[in-house]
Amino acid sequence: MNFLADRVPLLNLDDLEEESSSGYDSPVFVSDSEPSLSASRGESDHSYSGSSSENDISSESDDEGDDLDDLEDPGETMHVTSTETVVNNIKYILSMPQLCDVTFEIGPQRFLVYGLKAVIGSRSKVLQDMMLQQSSPQMQRKTKKNNNQNISIHNYDIDVFRQFLNFVHTGSVVMDVTTVVGIACAAEEYDVPELSDACLGYLKRCSTTTTNKPVLQTEADRYSGHQVARKIKSILMKEVSQLKRRETVV
Repeated sequence: MNFLADRVPLLNLDDLEEESSSGYDSPVFVSDSEPSLSASRGESDHSYSGSSSENDISSESDDEGDDLDDLEDPGETMHVTSTETVVNNIKYILSMPQLCDVTFEIGPQRFLVYGLKAVIGSRSKVLQDMMLQQSSPQMQRKTKKNNNQNISIHNYDIDVFRQFLNFVHTGSVVMDVTTVVGIACAAEEYDVPELSDACLGYLKRCSTTTTNKPVLQTEADRYSGHQVARKIKSILMKEVSQLKRRETVV
């Protein structure tokens, strides 16, 4: 069965300021004005007055002033953007457990997903509080783990939480009808509003396909403990009911 799939674009980088292409962006060269050189001299020898030494001092002073003007006036600027390099570096770090400082143990099987506390804490206040609470001196003495935090996550499928955490780190996620409900629940629970909006937008599109509705209902039942999943199921049931009424009328 072929499912719809979307890639949620990078939402919180410099894309809001200007359009950017995929891959390495070409350096943008902006020239506010062409550099110009100007010098002020006497109109004629007849207007000249003062000794030669005074003229030399005056000329040096004028030259120094021109140099300072050249330094203080940024006539040329260049903006270089290479976000793909940063994203690829983060993905490489996440693939190396030795470079990560927090480990999530997912589900009863305790699948491991690795992360960076600084990045996660800056993106999710809920996860930040969880990590700070577990890094307290009392918890460290109890667990005797000072180098790497371990946090248990019981209520999410491994694929769902891995994709959610990938978005938290890189601003990008791939979702389909089998994962969108779980990702929407994680985004709501851990307070990542831009991901919540993206999931709801994708749900509106894929829920219009008849073959997708049973899959979405199954996923909503799996995450029935989450308010978002119950809301999604209610919407799906309403759409099915409306479809049946239209078929009855016809």
